[in-house]
Amino acid sequence: MRVAMIVNGFPELSEKFIINQVVGLLEAGLEVDVFSGVAPTDTKKHSLVERYGLEQRTIRVGIPRSTRARLARLPGLALASLAADPAGSLAAMSARYTTASRNFKNLYFLRAFRGRHYDILHCQFGPNGLIGAFLKDRGFAERLVVTFHGSDINSYPLRHGAGVYRTLYDRADALTSGSGFTRAKLIANGCPESKLEVLPVGVWMSDFPEAPFAARRPFRLVSVGRLAEVKGYRYAIEAFAQARKLYSDAEYLIAGAGSERTALERQAAELGLGSSLRFLGAQTDTEVAELYCSASVFVLASLKAANGAEEGQGLVLQEAQAAGLPVVATLSGGIAEGVREGETGFLVPPADPESMANRICRLFGDSPLRESMGRSGRAFVSSNYDLPVLTARLVAIYERLMERDSG
Repeated sequence: MRVAMIVNGFPELSEKFIINQVVGLLEAGLEVDVFSGVAPTDTKKHSLVERYGLEQRTIRVGIPRSTRARLARLPGLALASLAADPAGSLAAMSARYTTASRNFKNLYFLRAFRGRHYDILHCQFGPNGLIGAFLKDRGFAERLVVTFHGSDINSYPLRHGAGVYRTLYDRADALTSGSGFTRAKLIANGCPESKLEVLPVGVWMSDFPEAPFAARRPFRLVSVGRLAEVKGYRYAIEAFAQARKLYSDAEYLIAGAGSERTALERQAAELGLGSSLRFLGAQTDTEVAELYCSASVFVLASLKAANGAEEGQGLVLQEAQAAGLPVVATLSGGIAEGVREGETGFLVPPADPESMANRICRLFGDSPLRESMGRSGRAFVSSNYDLPVLTARLVAIYERLMERDSG
């Protein structure tokens, strides 16, 4: 089975879930090409990228990130496209594909797909699904699958209109979401329930070997994720400052890059946290795994951002639990579906540093509880988020669609 995966930038450190899914499909014996719309932003790479030769499987579509650069290249692109495929070029600009035609991405992908054909076209994120709808209509693939991850349904329709995905819902053969929360959002937006399936993104359990609890730093708190408003770091930092009043040896390590770093560093300085809080920047998968193994508590303080963005699943929670870490997370988006309250971690209200600090301190002060929750978390993830099992479910979706086609 030949699969084309449409993504934004690839490979990105912050989107390991896409790398995981590509590798899972390769391990399952499928032939996968990855079409990357824009150049990746990271120079560091996860170990899986080299191990599976993912760069060699990636087709760079070459869309400029800058709107100005995209407009400057449009005349030459349009003329060349019209000469090679007049009907396809005109269809690429059809209003039915909404943002995919307005931002000229259809033209770029039409050029990249010319002369190619796939059994399955799998688009990551809703906006790329609009490109997929166009490509399917032009005969480049038999079946279209689209995976929604969170912001693509929580905030994108707010910016571009509630009906932005109407054509996608019509042309897609199957849609997946990482949580029931995201599924409900899609249904409310008009997605047919019959096409929709909850399929979380998974983890490789082998990436997170069990670390002896005695070897962990007992008062080390860690977070992993983009430094963006939706992650709620300012509240996690405030909670850590409160926890340090009881545990003066506590430390907080934050792995991730993003636009809020300067503001968060300023907040940490104002709170007098000094070297007890460190911003590590973007980290590779092996670096993150080592970080998990050194810590005693993981925190994810996500909230609903001003632009409507919410956490769809929060894969880092599953990674941390796989590594045997108890977690403290917020009741935001689909997070609660990936944590067993009181068994693998604690759930607190978003934007509530007092409640978060209380739970962090409880875990800092109770080594047996940390160990019990850590073991329960690893078992929970192994039973529900093991990547080979979830990949088998995805492949079954592909096969069902192709069997329906042949029948």
